[in-house]
Amino acid sequence: MRIGLLTFLDVANFGANLQASSTYYYLKNMGHEVIAIRYESYKTVAEKTLSRLKRKLLGQPLSVQGQAHHEYVMTMLENQTKALHTNRQVAAAIKEYKLDGVIIGSDAVAQHWPICSTWQFKMKRPFWIEPLQAERRFPNPFWGIGFADKVPTAMMSVSSQNSKYYSFRKITLRRMAKQLRLMKYISVRDAWTKEMMLHADSSLDIAVTPDPVFALNQNLKQFIPSEEQIRGKYSLPKHYVLIGLRSQVYTCDELSELNELFKKEGKECVAFNIDGVYNYTHPFNYTIPLPLSPLDWFALIKYASAYIGSNMHPIVSSLTNAVPCVSLDNWGIVDFWGRRIEGKSSKVYDVLSQYGLSDYWIPIKQGRCEATIDKLVALIDSFPAVEVRRTSEKRLYKYNNMMDEILQSIQEVYHIC
Repeated sequence: MRIGLLTFLDVANFGANLQASSTYYYLKNMGHEVIAIRYESYKTVAEKTLSRLKRKLLGQPLSVQGQAHHEYVMTMLENQTKALHTNRQVAAAIKEYKLDGVIIGSDAVAQHWPICSTWQFKMKRPFWIEPLQAERRFPNPFWGIGFADKVPTAMMSVSSQNSKYYSFRKITLRRMAKQLRLMKYISVRDAWTKEMMLHADSSLDIAVTPDPVFALNQNLKQFIPSEEQIRGKYSLPKHYVLIGLRSQVYTCDELSELNELFKKEGKECVAFNIDGVYNYTHPFNYTIPLPLSPLDWFALIKYASAYIGSNMHPIVSSLTNAVPCVSLDNWGIVDFWGRRIEGKSSKVYDVLSQYGLSDYWIPIKQGRCEATIDKLVALIDSFPAVEVRRTSEKRLYKYNNMMDEILQSIQEVYHIC
């Protein structure tokens, strides 16, 4: 079959790149013709253009890491549509390319943020409304607008990214429900998103399924660098612990203490990039340089002795490879004043809970982590790697079943047509 893949595509994000390529190659390895649908709203295109112009006017170099993400997507996902910016353009392209089905996801493609839900106090602005792109507000192509009633469409391991669904208007919920009922298959990657969709229509059949990165070793096996290649390329110590922070949640002295404690165990801390820039200072002897290929990024985690840090996909990549990990989590719903009010909406909390590892989730509060350095080391040392490996094997089995069900749901309609 000729299948369209609609997700966040040309974005500077390691997790997004790996999710898209994992799904792309699963389908390709199964013998299907895959076409990545290059949807990006006009607002997003304008923001990227203005950012480049601003850098040029200020004499700043363009992001080398951003270029690495772009090259990865254009090289690995070789079959793509032209650039598309609206619901109508996406629907027209699906017809033009004669797609037999469309898979939406994975990633945070099921977001919706009403204007009132983005009100927040900022230090530099007493009142702030977050300007959001069309990709993050219903309706948009990620909800199958304009085509889900014409071509079999499935939503795969999608996420709402903590969307405050309890504040949605009733008319929005009714419209969401109408679109969701058009889907031939729906699965989500976290319980919060499932609750959001059931809030729209309690009769929907929705499964919580694994992120495609859990199947990366299977789907992109031939592309993942070997441990020997990674160690040679980055001159790594024999046993290394990756530290990936988005900000200075621990002081430089605390990070030095962390490094010394790991040294006693024969390990070295290595500064690891998770967002394209290093926004913290550290005393480590090793730093992973930029630019960094998404596959190298994944392999660095795969062969590590441990990972401590933020973001979801470093944790997913760690769990996939049974690498000891601790999440210093910045996700979850916050109030007008920026205070965390709902940690369980965090996608990282959800995935760790599915492994029975909620104790390995440490929230960041007001820019700081409350867990002591001793606690971080103790958690890594007591990590149940054997049990995690077994759970990851079960998740891979569940992922493959999910993909079988998705393809069957599309094929049933395809054969009828």
